[in-house]
Amino acid sequence: MGQDYLIFINGYRGFKYNSEITTNQLHYKDPTGYWYKIDDTIQQRFANTKAIYFDAHHPLSTSAHQKYGKALRSYLLSRFCWVRKESRWVLNKTLNPSGFQERIENGRIAGIALREELKGSGPGKVHFVCHSMGYAYMLGMIDVLQGYVDFGKVLILSPESANAQGRDWSQFDEVWQYGARADDNLSHPIFLQDGIAPQMPVVGINDLPATTKGGRVFIPSSYPKLKLGFIKSHHLAFYDWFFWIGPHDFGYFKL
Repeated sequence: MGQDYLIFINGYRGFKYNSEITTNQLHYKDPTGYWYKIDDTIQQRFANTKAIYFDAHHPLSTSAHQKYGKALRSYLLSRFCWVRKESRWVLNKTLNPSGFQERIENGRIAGIALREELKGSGPGKVHFVCHSMGYAYMLGMIDVLQGYVDFGKVLILSPESANAQGRDWSQFDEVWQYGARADDNLSHPIFLQDGIAPQMPVVGINDLPATTKGGRVFIPSSYPKLKLGFIKSHHLAFYDWFFWIGPHDFGYFKL
């Protein structure tokens, strides 16, 4: 069996870097410090994999927020929304198809770079971990790599515009989506939800066989509410709940 690879794809790196855009370069170490060492913990469960990183940061204009003022308005209004359903309009969930597609196209460029890097190496499987804007970018990479590599597992953390597009998830061993609970009777109140990337199911994930191939995994109800909110429910700095998921729990991943 050949070498297995674990591909980390980060998302938006903050307003300070808003004008920057990905260079689609391949890295063997986290080039921006985005992952808060979560990547190290994840890789411990993917024994003998080789990590590769891509920076999928794109301007806010490619997101559902589109403008900083619109994002700020959503944040301020969310502070007063203690209900689950009636104020869903507060969160910016209208899709931005052109922005999403721009990230896919850059992901395809990255996919070509990765395909060239792996050419002749006989990789065992390629696994993905993506966060936020990195979801669309990953879809582009999948488009290019399909038929050239064997796909393993996918961990999708708080995807941005998850309901915009999906792919054929049956070609993967497992596909898990992690994030705040939204848009059902058990969803968190608006002020506790992810406002950076309002959570919707990844297209097609609900069609996977439950417990065996993947599904949606929500922030545990026992998680401290002080660690939830518009930003905290999204930001990787507050993703410690991710590792509350034990070996016998739904959504536990391991190679």
